Amino acid sequence: MRHTVDFANVGDYENITSIWRMAFADSDEYIKDFFNMMYKDGYALVSRVEGVPVAVAFFLEAQFVIKGRPFSAYYFYAASTHPSHRRQGHMGAILNKAEEVAIQRNVDFIILVPAEGPLYRFYAKFGYQTTFAKRVVTFTREELQAMAVEPDLKHAFSMNIFDIRQTSLGLYDFLNWGEDALKYAMYEHNAAGGSVAFTSDGYAMYETGKKMMIVKEICSLSHPGELFTMLLMEDDVDIFKFWLPVKDPIHSESEEIIPVGMCLGLNEVAKVASFGIRDAYIGITLG
Repeated sequence: MRHTVDFANVGDYENITSIWRMAFADSDEYIKDFFNMMYKDGYALVSRVEGVPVAVAFFLEAQFVIKGRPFSAYYFYAASTHPSHRRQGHMGAILNKAEEVAIQRNVDFIILVPAEGPLYRFYAKFGYQTTFAKRVVTFTREELQAMAVEPDLKHAFSMNIFDIRQTSLGLYDFLNWGEDALKYAMYEHNAAGGSVAFTSDGYAMYETGKKMMIVKEICSLSHPGELFTMLLMEDDVDIFKFWLPVKDPIHSESEEIIPVGMCLGLNEVAKVASFGIRDAYIGITLG
């Protein structure tokens, strides 16, 4: 069946939210909050059948910082297809249109996080390369206690999280969110049941369950021992897993490197700058 791809409009809201709900099982309130906080006209592409949206994906603005140089980027977000229209080429058509639009707007990269392993092969067909990875390190409570130091909380919450993140990750190639996107990421993390620990110059975003803590991002301008102490306050946790930049100096006896994202360079400068990179850091992801 013939389909077309263009930008979403106000009349598409019900169809788009229905597709989103079926794909991700998010609440109406959660979806509404995304549209209120992050949606912009000209930043959502839909594939239509007889004028009706059956697949959708959103652009979120970001930067891909490579060796200290910021490149403009679109983060490809909440890509989803109505169940009855899957495997009919709709998402492929949206990916092709996304590349066309981003090039027209002089954007350097499109970045995305495949939801599952087989999708890496799917996106590779459209030129995407696996560029982002995380190193997962695991500590027992006793191991983390050995590295913890007493926190100075007199100035906790006094620093801007955006500034902390930019500065602490500046040593690496990384995906840099704007302040609005970072605020939304914090909202999304909280809505999913996550928590945040703060010290005077750092933060850690984490979630707990079944005697385990997963620290999805930890950023600090000094040694993270103070943050370790804050995390250890979760009394029911025995195992602590940290998602870190591959080149982060924190190591444990139990660790592994896992691919987490892909990018598409949209011009020669971007392609040269990103050539050979396999361990750039994403950290906080949306979706």
